[in-house]
Amino acid sequence: MNDSDMNVIIGTLMSIWVFALIFIILQLIGTWKMYKKAGIPGWHSIIPILNVYDWYKMAGFGMAGRLLATIGMSVVMVITIGAAASGNENAIAGSAMAMVLVGIIVAILQIMSYFKVASRFGKGTGAGILFLLFTPIMCMIAGLSSSWKYRREH
Repeated sequence: MNDSDMNVIIGTLMSIWVFALIFIILQLIGTWKMYKKAGIPGWHSIIPILNVYDWYKMAGFGMAGRLLATIGMSVVMVITIGAAASGNENAIAGSAMAMVLVGIIVAILQIMSYFKVASRFGKGTGAGILFLLFTPIMCMIAGLSSSWKYRREH
């Protein structure tokens, strides 16, 4: 590989990185605005664990759903790491199975949250599907569009 090839690779990777950074910034702006519409401080959208908790709060999940989605996977991962350190094969297999099950539950909760957030903003199933497929774009639309109004209960 010569210098010209390396420059092409570096240029391509930098372009991808810049595009991803712009996309992340746009999603943060949209999520910040969505949180503000929901009566949640916008800065909560940039705090790692708090943003997940508040997303589920905005979607209307109860405390159990919010805690499971927010810290459930982290707790199971810590248990799995502890089991791996112990060297006990049964403990490793059991904790790995728990991690898979909690992961499936969290994935289902996340999918449900997209539809519930769309509903809370007065939109239907189509908007929920779009949230599922194009989350950053939908966060921008929901956060910045004046036609998207947050409704606590309906």
